Order: sequence, then structure tokens, then C-alpha cells
Amino acid sequence: MAKQDLTYDAAMNELEEIVEKLQSPQCEVDQLCDLTKRSMELLKFCKQKLTATDEELKKLLDNID
Repeated sequence: MAKQDLTYDAAMNELEEIVEKLQSPQCEVDQLCDLTKRSMELLKFCKQKLTATDEELKKLLDNID
């Protein structure tokens, strides 16, 4: 999924899938690095999304006063 098409919910769902894979006894050592890299990308995306949303909400609420 392209980053521009990614939503917060989709990123969280993918993170949950990665956690399940990492916790699975069938998870291969060769997958660990790739799964960890992808999870870091998703976490960064989610953090940016939450930060942007927080800033936007603060601006909206400041306009109320």
C-alpha cells in the first residue's frame, strides 16, 4: 500500500498483524528484520498522523475562544 493511500486505521491493523507474526513460533529469523523495519515505518506514520491531528484540533479549538 502506498504511503499516500495509507490511513491510520490501516497502519494500526498492519501493526497488529506484524505483532501476531512476531509472536508466532512460525516466524522465521529472516523475517525479523523486514518486519521490524516495516513496523518502524508504520509507527512513524501513526505518530505523524496523530501529531498533525492534534495540531489541527488545537487550532480549531483556539478559534472558538
